[in-house]
Amino acid sequence: MTVSKIVSQREIPGGDQLPCVPLRVVGCGNPWAGDDSAGIEIVRRLRERGGCRCELLERPQEGVELMDVLRDVEAVLFIDAVSSGAAAGTLHLVPLPSACVVTRTLGAISTHGWGLPETLWLMASLRQRIPRLALLGVEIEQALAGAPRSAAVESAIRSVVKCFAAFEEMLTLQGEWDWATPRRFAPAGGLDELAKSEVVSGKEGG
Repeated sequence: MTVSKIVSQREIPGGDQLPCVPLRVVGCGNPWAGDDSAGIEIVRRLRERGGCRCELLERPQEGVELMDVLRDVEAVLFIDAVSSGAAAGTLHLVPLPSACVVTRTLGAISTHGWGLPETLWLMASLRQRIPRLALLGVEIEQALAGAPRSAAVESAIRSVVKCFAAFEEMLTLQGEWDWATPRRFAPAGGLDELAKSEVVSGKEGG
């Protein structure tokens, strides 16, 4: 299912009223399946460290409840495990919905096959405002039940937490970051390149 048009704030009566939350960060995944726990673990570490201006949520899996995550917010960043064939620990920053990188959690989340595409379609049908959406995908090595996270993914998690302040600032700047441009950060540097404004690849697959 695809969403041909995202309903913007300007298209809805009363849409000039700003949402109450500038940025909501949602960690997704399975906390008991090796590298698949990356998204949830990043959010947990950010919460433990403190100092984030954004709202932090953990969502092991979603269904129709995903609509609640997208309400009353200017922008939503999902952090989830991905398997695109890139080296483990690679970080993908892509707009959603996207055909570039498919997440393990958001594609068809529940046993009823209800995921992000279906949620966006329903919100558009109901003419509800849809926030800006992006994915920070962590390329994984394995997602075995009960397995520990791989060294590459652990390194990526530490890098995201370390550089998140600069990352958060970029995501909350209105009109100063191109949400339509997918980006990829190499495993060795992770988001260190983000703080230096050096993008490894300007477009996915490039």
